Amino acid sequence: MTAPSLGALRASVCCLARTTSKSRFVACAVFAILAGGCGGGGGGGGANNNAGGGSTAANVSMSISPMSVSATATTAQAAPTATFQVFINGLQGTQRVYLAGNFTSNGISGLSDVSGPSPVTVTIQFKSPAALGVAVYKDTVQVDACYDQACTQPVSGSPQTVQVQYTVTAPLTKLTSLSPASAVAGSQAFTLTANGSNYSPGAQIIWNGVSQATTFISGGQLSAQIPASDIAAPGTASVSVNDPVNGPSDPVTFTIQRASLALNSISPSGVAVGGPAFTLTVLGAGFTPTAVVQWNGSARTTTFVSGSELLAQIANADVAALGNASVTVKDPSSLVGTTPPQTFTIAPVSKDAVAFQINAAHTGSVNFSSVIFPAAAAWSVDVGGTPSYALIVGGTVFVTVTVNSGSQLVALNAATGAIIWGPVVVAGSANAAYDSGKIFVISSIFGNDAAMEAFDAKTGSQLWSTLLPGQWAFSAGPTAADGFVYTGGAGSGGTLYAIDETNGNVAWTQSVQNGDNSTPAVTADGVYVTYPCWTYDFRPATGESVWNANTGCEGGGGATPVVANQLVYSPNNPGGYNGLVYNAETGANAGTYVADSPAAFTTSTGYFLQSGTLRGITLNNSTVQWSFAGDGKLAGSPIAVNQYVIIGSGSGNLYAVDGGSGAQVWQVSLPAPIVAAPNQLPFSGLAAGDGLLVVPAGTKVTAYVLASNP
Repeated sequence: MTAPSLGALRASVCCLARTTSKSRFVACAVFAILAGGCGGGGGGGGANNNAGGGSTAANVSMSISPMSVSATATTAQAAPTATFQVFINGLQGTQRVYLAGNFTSNGISGLSDVSGPSPVTVTIQFKSPAALGVAVYKDTVQVDACYDQACTQPVSGSPQTVQVQYTVTAPLTKLTSLSPASAVAGSQAFTLTANGSNYSPGAQIIWNGVSQATTFISGGQLSAQIPASDIAAPGTASVSVNDPVNGPSDPVTFTIQRASLALNSISPSGVAVGGPAFTLTVLGAGFTPTAVVQWNGSARTTTFVSGSELLAQIANADVAALGNASVTVKDPSSLVGTTPPQTFTIAPVSKDAVAFQINAAHTGSVNFSSVIFPAAAAWSVDVGGTPSYALIVGGTVFVTVTVNSGSQLVALNAATGAIIWGPVVVAGSANAAYDSGKIFVISSIFGNDAAMEAFDAKTGSQLWSTLLPGQWAFSAGPTAADGFVYTGGAGSGGTLYAIDETNGNVAWTQSVQNGDNSTPAVTADGVYVTYPCWTYDFRPATGESVWNANTGCEGGGGATPVVANQLVYSPNNPGGYNGLVYNAETGANAGTYVADSPAAFTTSTGYFLQSGTLRGITLNNSTVQWSFAGDGKLAGSPIAVNQYVIIGSGSGNLYAVDGGSGAQVWQVSLPAPIVAAPNQLPFSGLAAGDGLLVVPAGTKVTAYVLASNP
């Protein structure tokens, strides 16, 4: 393609003139192709411009250097430039010379606007090599120098032509493909592999112009970790390779696909009626920052975590009545608009015993319709070893039993104590937890991976068995709730494990200090574990850290926390159950406490065994309401049943006291003494559920009926 003719360009050319004050040549502007003009200055053309200084017009001449210009670029590079110079020789006095130029545009996009004394430097700007493609592009630039604007009087040597050659090549560095070549918006961070050739050590993957930390695999392969923030929104990314030896590659497009809006699960899927406010974890796909979680069609305060996770604040008023709630996600930026619902269940408060200290939060409390203390036990069964705390669900009592160096799991009829199924032999030390028709047993032999096993609560048949990798010292019991069973392990640091109740797969793990002894306490929106000087809160479904607190030290061991009334009682002092109190949602410090063992709690009162004396302490002001010493040998953890507190002793006595006054209301003798509360697997302790009080003592499990219709 040829540029406009010389005649069409002369209106905007400028002059070269000799200034009278400085005796130097001044270049007054530009090649006409770029248009512009000099403004004022000039004067007419013609012979009168040739006079002065003892020089004639014949002495004025134009020359150009060089007469040929070349440039090279790869399709991965920016458009290059090249230059040549125009010399006007012999101008004297007030003589003027006008310059004009035109060019062909096979590879040239334009010429620079120039000014200054002779020689005038002209810059050639080439077209984008990527847009042109691989080839050789030849052009000419013609320069005219004349005494007049109409260019009827050319100077000597005008016009002259510069030959231009522009070579576009393929880059030496090749990027042929990406793996993966696409991702769904909102996905997690991933490893991107760049496949190609001519890579050398030091080559970098470039993502949207930003160099990424790159791993050199071979001369044909590189990898880099792409953060989730780079694929948070739908669109495309330009990916290339920049090699220090062979230069940059052509870019390849990475596609970030819009995910279809979906709601896959919620955590928790239900709570007990009348519970506190909590954070609902909503998991799915295609979430954006405009997504809102809806509760029965009404928006709730929503936090965008990622394209697959939202957090919603659910108020206590939302769970104040029995029933179901519909949870949906609405996103105006999505074509779906609103997801199909997930059902959230607001259930009656449990009357079962499903974990150490009765429930998953380890509050050690339960309420029956009424309580009457019996004169004698309903039954007492020798289980042939040392029994653990009991699980009491659906008319069945489940206990793990330590027999020599191993353990057994047995199911007993809650009415008679007769064996329903078992004993099932498990290896090493063991404890159990219950959830949704399954018994989950952790068993551990020091120096080995622990095993987590699931059994059908009705039949005792094994459903799955999973080894917990990475640690070799397991001294924490299990806690099961809302589809996951949790425990901790130690040996090399510490690990908190979450196992899917359905299939036994490890859903997530988190590193913690120590990992010893701390049976996780679980609430609707938190999993809590405690080690010397450390307290942790993790989100139940995902394992994300909610908060952690450190008191400035570190040590071995750990102990089981209790979560009651939205406070965490954290036994994080080395060597016992004394510790700090934290706000369960924020981790803010809320005080201290002293205890020999995990305490029991109602909504207003905490029941603490302190130096062998049981005390009822008002929670809102830490005032001691009463003290009960019993026979002077109280041991183990207390539990609260309705308005009563029950505790055993090392003399083999079992006591119940009034929770308001501390007055003794019941005492019976046990088959064997109650020992101090254990601080590691296998845990033992009192349990109450389904109207039954179950006491492990010696090798016997003894049951007392407290409520016939709980």
